[in-house]
Formats: sequence, structure tokens, C-alpha cells
Amino acid sequence: MPPSRDPLGKQALFWAGSGGPEPRVEDLDPEATGKRALFSPAPGPAPGPLVLECSSCGASTGLSYADFARRNFPVAIWLPWRKFSRLLICPACSHRTWVSVSWHPQGS
Repeated sequence: MPPSRDPLGKQALFWAGSGGPEPRVEDLDPEATGKRALFSPAPGPAPGPLVLECSSCGASTGLSYADFARRNFPVAIWLPWRKFSRLLICPACSHRTWVSVSWHPQGS
């Protein structure tokens, strides 16, 4: 048996290889890596005339009128004095929870 080039096994401890070749810098998406990924704004809600904000997961999701009506069916509960006034199924986390519904800003 030949002597090991790494007798203490440090490479096994400090190397997180996947067994395949390392990705080249040229292959990486410049928008998703480095300084742009760190300082870019978070993506906004998906386009749609209505925006649902979930009280459980905090996600904002754009919906069409048909999707909004489908989420209200078969049970629609609305409490107008609350911020999260409607009990719907959240499109982001798929739980029936209280959501806030607002109009999507036209400028965005």
C-alpha cells in the first residue's frame, strides 16, 4: 500500500466536492452570483390585478380575478375590520390562512 498524500485526512474534512468537475466561473450566471446577487432587490409579487399577502408565510403573490374566486370557493370568510381580513388558501404556502388582499400597483 503506497503512503497517503494526506496522512491526517484534512482533505476529507475541508473539501465539499460532489465527485464531479468543479463549475467554471464562465458557466455561472453573472446575475445570480457575486455582488449583484447580494445587493439586488428581492423579486416582487407575480403580475396580476390583485396581490395576496399571507399572514403565515409573509409572501406576496399576484392573482387574477379567476384565481381569487377559485380560492374563495367553497367557503368565503371576510372580516372587514382586520388587516388580514380574508380566510383563503395561500398560493405560496398552500395553507388555509388569513390573507390581505390589495390592488396591484399599475406602475410596477
